[in-house]
Amino acid sequence: MAGCSSDGNPVNENNVQSGANEGANSPISLFDTLIVPTAANLPTCDASREGRAFFVQNENMPRLCVKGEWRSAADTTNFSISCSDGFLHAVDKIANQPDFDADTVRFNGLQRDSIQGIVQNGPFIFGTSVVQNEASEMNFYRADGIGHTASTCVQNNDGRYTLESVSTNSNYVKISATGFYRNMVTGGTSASPVTLSVLTKVANTSEDAGATAPLRVRNSVNVNILTQLEIPRIEQLAMNHIDFAEAKAQAEREVFAAFGIDTVQFYSQPYFTDGRTDKPVAEDLDMFGNSEYSAALFAISVMLQGYRDENEMMNLVNTFAEDIKGDGIWNDPNWKIKIADWVIGLDTLWKYNDIRNNVSSWGVAAIPNFEKYMRAFIPVAYGFEPCTDANAGQVTYVNQGQSALFANDYEHADHSTVRFICDANSKEWRIAQPIEKDTAGFGPGEYDKEVREGRVNHDAYYIFETATNAWRSATPQEADGFTDLVEVYANLKPDEKAVFIIRHSERTDDTGPKGTLTENGYIYANNLGKRLGAIAKEDFYYGYSGYVRTQETCEAIARGKGQQDYTLNTVYSLDGGWFVKDGDKVSEYVNSEGGGWELYSKYAFTGEYEDAFYNLKERSEQLINDEIIANLPTMNRVNFMCTHDFLVVPLLAYTTNGHANVRFYKTGRWVNYMAGVAMIIASDGSVRYVPVKGLESGTMQ
Repeated sequence: MAGCSSDGNPVNENNVQSGANEGANSPISLFDTLIVPTAANLPTCDASREGRAFFVQNENMPRLCVKGEWRSAADTTNFSISCSDGFLHAVDKIANQPDFDADTVRFNGLQRDSIQGIVQNGPFIFGTSVVQNEASEMNFYRADGIGHTASTCVQNNDGRYTLESVSTNSNYVKISATGFYRNMVTGGTSASPVTLSVLTKVANTSEDAGATAPLRVRNSVNVNILTQLEIPRIEQLAMNHIDFAEAKAQAEREVFAAFGIDTVQFYSQPYFTDGRTDKPVAEDLDMFGNSEYSAALFAISVMLQGYRDENEMMNLVNTFAEDIKGDGIWNDPNWKIKIADWVIGLDTLWKYNDIRNNVSSWGVAAIPNFEKYMRAFIPVAYGFEPCTDANAGQVTYVNQGQSALFANDYEHADHSTVRFICDANSKEWRIAQPIEKDTAGFGPGEYDKEVREGRVNHDAYYIFETATNAWRSATPQEADGFTDLVEVYANLKPDEKAVFIIRHSERTDDTGPKGTLTENGYIYANNLGKRLGAIAKEDFYYGYSGYVRTQETCEAIARGKGQQDYTLNTVYSLDGGWFVKDGDKVSEYVNSEGGGWELYSKYAFTGEYEDAFYNLKERSEQLINDEIIANLPTMNRVNFMCTHDFLVVPLLAYTTNGHANVRFYKTGRWVNYMAGVAMIIASDGSVRYVPVKGLESGTMQ
């Protein structure tokens, strides 16, 4: 900010300040250059600074340059203090004007010694002007401009003011404060002044006040964002002949409700510390207190401020006030969503602490639990149901297109991956953690170590453990749902047998019976054999489909293991056509569906193409029982069957109850080389199945 004010206060150019907002270089306020730690830090008081004010922190009071000397605001012997446009300055001493005589016709209402209060949207600082105007008795919502007035200047940095010798004919006054304030979001002082007002009742009736018996009714009037927001609504209700106290109470309930705040919980708690039990109104509230009222006011002030400058903030305040004026309802969903999106940004990065630190740095001791009221606004803006015991744990998404967090549906993450959960403990909507949103609706896994893809983050995977009856994040090795083949072998019990039915290693482009492995394919299979040989002290049995590449895979594993004497039998049922019922139909579908991977995965996981394939369950059990288990007596304790992907994928679908992560038609994932199924046969003849991998991943894309 660069320029000069109406009273000639200096501006320090090119100063910037780091605040809690998203920009590290936001302009510093002029007032941040007019505050010094001690009087010793004051600049020279010369003719160029005549009348100007600096705030001395250790004195908690301004000093003003008067005729070459810095004078404390506490000693105004030969000068007066004035304020305008938020600036404080010294002027020549002006004799006090006499008050109106209480016996005149003009004044027959209320006399009092003073009205005190606090101006807050963040504390207003020294130089803030406070003006009280008498309001019309007949139309109390509108000042008549000819009644008694009183004015003063805030002379500290905590927004406190005192109006001396207040006199009114009316029972109603409007107090307006214009000045700079400390911004709770940025931590700095506002770059320009704003005006906040309050409309309040100071006596019950003129007769109650009486000309001969002065009555003091309200000696304290605070000015804040809530008192500003409610005025147009109070005016509208008053025009409808609703009593002032009732109109004020209704307007305040409606403003709170617009931000998702239920005042019923407030009214069950005492606010005043002097024994009073009546309900406070907006002008009673201090945003820096320990009460729920303070927390709600604090939250509303922060939400309306956001990262907006003063003009933008006041435009929003006035737009809101006019919006609720007619029916008491905030009808602008766009503004609600903008504010809610901003609150979510704070919530995500825990920027609430920045706001707390800003306020603490000003010496404010009591900072209420404002965060919960900011979170209470989230369901209001996004249209969520209130978070209660009934929907605790429910996870949902934002379906308003205006929001930066919009999602087409729960699992659609193109726009936003943010989802919300009704917290069972706090009964507040909050951002769901990855595992909460990704496993929502999973329920218990269908078997131990079941792996599922995240519902929102489709690159994340979760594994179910029966021991804890819970899902957890899968490690990279677990993510594809396949367990390392060597690990499975290592964990076999002595009385268990195993048959590893795996796809061949990496092949060339020749997919016919004579197609061979690539050079890498030999290396992969040989390395798998070496890893097995490091722990295996027994000979394995090998079977292959009759194709060259499956034979080469088995032989490379055996050689890598160091097994010179091994049985290698051709098992023709292991060829890729085991599940095919009508080859011509399969060929037809391969062409129409865009390839074999698409076709076989759809068949395996959806049951489609009954005219081309056998029933998955019946055909899988036939392979397991008739071709493998029936031949176990002629095989070894550990056996390797090298086959093809068109057999392995349907078999995986059957043995994992459809949960293997090889649904190519849906996820683009297909079984990798040397991945497949391990059949573990217990001594009692029972069988369990484990998806296994011979390479780092069990799937390929």
